[in-house]
Amino acid sequence: MEKLKEFIKNQPLIFIICILCLISCFAILNAAPLIRNIPSPYTLWLKQFIFYIISFVVIYIINKVGNDQVYDKIWIVYGILMVLLLGLVIDRFFYTKITIGKDIIPFANTTNGATSWYNLPGFSLQPSEFMKIVIVIILANVTKEYNDYVLVPTFESELRYIGKCMAVVLPPALLVYLQNDTGVVLIIMMGVFFVILSSGLRGQWFTVGFIIVGCILALGAYLFIYQPQIFSKIISGHKLDRFYGWLDPEGTVGKQGFQLFYSLLSYGTASWLGHGFQAVVKVFPEAQTDFIFAVILTDYGFVGGLITVTTIVALDITLLKIGFDSTNHRDKFFTMGIFGMIFFQQVWNMGMILGLLPITGITLPFLSYGGSSLLSYMIAIGMFLDIHNQNNLVKNRKKIY
Repeated sequence: MEKLKEFIKNQPLIFIICILCLISCFAILNAAPLIRNIPSPYTLWLKQFIFYIISFVVIYIINKVGNDQVYDKIWIVYGILMVLLLGLVIDRFFYTKITIGKDIIPFANTTNGATSWYNLPGFSLQPSEFMKIVIVIILANVTKEYNDYVLVPTFESELRYIGKCMAVVLPPALLVYLQNDTGVVLIIMMGVFFVILSSGLRGQWFTVGFIIVGCILALGAYLFIYQPQIFSKIISGHKLDRFYGWLDPEGTVGKQGFQLFYSLLSYGTASWLGHGFQAVVKVFPEAQTDFIFAVILTDYGFVGGLITVTTIVALDITLLKIGFDSTNHRDKFFTMGIFGMIFFQQVWNMGMILGLLPITGITLPFLSYGGSSLLSYMIAIGMFLDIHNQNNLVKNRKKIY
């Protein structure tokens, strides 16, 4: 017991990740009876556990290499991922316009209306998941350089900084959007916003940004209510179906609202302790990914949900503490970007499970099934552990002197 307490004190992040691993694997095992579109659903929890094992190996490598090497080589990774993203966009163009319903790029795969994966032997690679982490790492570098070399900020210097950020962000974000993966685009933009928010820019920039976003949302609401034909041209197909399914899950239960309606019905009757192990109240799609939190609520009720949310909050607080304890400003910018992405995903995923936000395919970090998402965030966790180790070295030196 004393050794466990010492481990938790010295490595709180690793302990929390281990707890999330247990919750994730157990929840995916609970989701197995609900999964009808994947062969051998009862083995998915084991695959997720293997992804975690691989992730811990990645963490070990990052700690051996060090964050400085990651920052130095990150543009190479950026270039490789851009090529992979471009390949998926080309495949989608042929899939939808020319060779209708057929992928032409080797290993590329279109699933649920999005062309976002390369199906490799035994593993599906989603480049956009890794790109979101790469973008934050690069922006942390760009922001540090801006703060180091601009002692007296001016309109021109701030505009140049924003331009550099957009030059990094917009090309991959556009490619991801063209793959029809709006969820990852939103995650990327939230990470970018949090990095820029911490950069020291004057508040007027954010005021203008909020006004622009507010105007876009107001225009969207107007078109939806008074000009539905125009609205359906702007937001069409799979996105439009999800939008109507969110607004009226009961009225569209036969089509767009099927997933949300039966999810609400399942966990809405779970009470304090839930329906029990692998309970099946109603079947709903994507139980192991987008709706993993609904599975936890269904099977283990309010208590299971509370334990999960408590662990998630502990993760967020630990990440912020590690990042803000660092004396390196680059670490702080990196922390803000990664926290922004994770926090946004957590809020949006739980919000859509509760019917408060539209269903966009945004998963719950570290809990939803998926190798690419898990591995990408575990790269960030590896960097946080290196920051944590550096923080401890600084503290020990202060004690000596």
